Amino acid sequence: MRLAVVGGVAAGTKAASRARRVDPELDIVLYQEEPDTSISECGLPYRLSGTVGSRDSLIARTPEEFGEKGIEARVLHRVERVDHERRVLTGRNLKTGEPFEEGYDRLLISTGARAKMPPFEGSELAGVFPLRFLTDSDAILEHIREHSPGRAAVVGGGYIGLEVAENLVSLGLEVTLVESAGHVAAAYGSEVAGKIQDHLAEKGVSVHTGQRVDGFSDGGHGDGQVRSISFEGREAPAELVIVGAGIEPVVELAEEAGAEIGVTGAIRVNERMETSLPGVWAAGDNVESSHLVGGAPTWAPLGDTANQMGRVAGTNAALADGDTPLEFPGVLGTGIFKVFDLGVAKTGLLESDAAEAGFSPVSATVEAGSSAGYYPGGQEVFLKLVADKDSGRVLGAETCGAQADKMVDICATALWGRLTVADLINLDLAYAPPFGPALSPVIQAATIISGKL
Repeated sequence: MRLAVVGGVAAGTKAASRARRVDPELDIVLYQEEPDTSISECGLPYRLSGTVGSRDSLIARTPEEFGEKGIEARVLHRVERVDHERRVLTGRNLKTGEPFEEGYDRLLISTGARAKMPPFEGSELAGVFPLRFLTDSDAILEHIREHSPGRAAVVGGGYIGLEVAENLVSLGLEVTLVESAGHVAAAYGSEVAGKIQDHLAEKGVSVHTGQRVDGFSDGGHGDGQVRSISFEGREAPAELVIVGAGIEPVVELAEEAGAEIGVTGAIRVNERMETSLPGVWAAGDNVESSHLVGGAPTWAPLGDTANQMGRVAGTNAALADGDTPLEFPGVLGTGIFKVFDLGVAKTGLLESDAAEAGFSPVSATVEAGSSAGYYPGGQEVFLKLVADKDSGRVLGAETCGAQADKMVDICATALWGRLTVADLINLDLAYAPPFGPALSPVIQAATIISGKL
C-alpha cells in the first residue's frame, strides 16, 4: 500500500509522520517542490532581522531525517497532474528537468497557500520580493547584503506585513507601510487597529492606509533596481520592497483531479479530512473548514491548524478498512502576532461577523493593567469581548497589549466550551499583584456585558 503526500511544509509532513506511526509497513512518499521540508514559515520575518540567527533552526526535519523514519521525501519534485482514475501522479524533477510518473493507492494533498503578487508595475525589479518560503528569505537577505538598502517599503498591513515592518526597522531601515484597507490588521476591529497604528508611528514606521499601490520604479537609473514605491499619486523612496498582500490556497492540482472546491476557494473536506474523491485526503492552508461559532465554511491558513489537520488526515489515510477514523471538529480562527512591543490576538467572531452570522451581538471593552495598580512595571491590556444578547453565549474576543496570549487563550477555551458570560464571571483564575488586577479583564468584560443583558 502506497500513500503519496503532495506538499511538505506543515500539514503534509505532519500527516506523513502520523501515517508512519499508525502503519509501520505503509510505503510513504512525500513530494515537495521547495528544496526544504518541514519549514517554520511563521519564523521567516524574524530571520530577516537576525532574531532567528540560523537558517537550519527553521527546518524541523530534513529529508534525510524523514528517510530514517521510513518516509521518502523527494524535494524539488513538482507534481503537475493527478490522474485519480488511474491513481497516477505525473510531474517533474526540478533538479534534472526529467519528468516522472508514479502510482499511488491513497493520496494526501497538502499544497498549502501561495503569496499573492498583484501585477504592480515594476514588480520585476530587483529588490521586490514576496515572503512565503525559506528560499524567499534567502533571496531577501542576499539582496540586503549586496545592496545595503537604507529605506524599505512593505505592501500590506496584515500579520506578515506588520511582522516584516518590525524586523526591517530592527535592521535600521526606514520603513513605509502601505495598506489598501481603511486600517492595518483588517481582520481586527477599529479599536485594536488604531492601537497598532499608533504603536507603529511611535516606532517610526510611516503608515499609509486606504492607499492602493500603483507600482515600483528604478528612478530612471535603468539598472533594474527598485528605488521607490508609488501609491495614490504619491511616491516614497525604497531600495527594498516586501509584498505581503495576502495569500491564496493552492487548489489547482486537486481541482483538476476532480475534487470539489468550497465556497471559500479552498478544497472542501469532511470532518475526516476526506475530499470528494474516494481515497484522497487534504489538509493545511489549501483546505477550508467550518467555524465553530458561526457555523459557516471558513478558511483559516494558520500553522497550528495545519498541523492539527495533518494529524487527522495522516491518521485516516493510514487506517485499515473498518478502523475508527479521527475527526477534525473545525476552527475558532484563533490567532496572535507581535508588532514591536505589542501583542495582538483574536478568537471567534468580531461584532460585525456575529451580526452577519445571525446573532444579536453585545460587547464590552476593558482597559486594565498587566499587574495590580500599585505594583510597579505594569503595562496596558486591552480586551473587547463579544457575546450573544439572547443566550449570553460568548462569541469572540480581541485583545492587544501585554498578556494578549493569556487573554485570547482564556477566551478561546470559553468559546470551545460554549460558555456564557455568566460562566466567565465565576471563572476561578489565578491572581497575584505581579500578574494582574484582582479581577481578570475577562471577568471584568463579562460583568459589563452581564449588566447590559
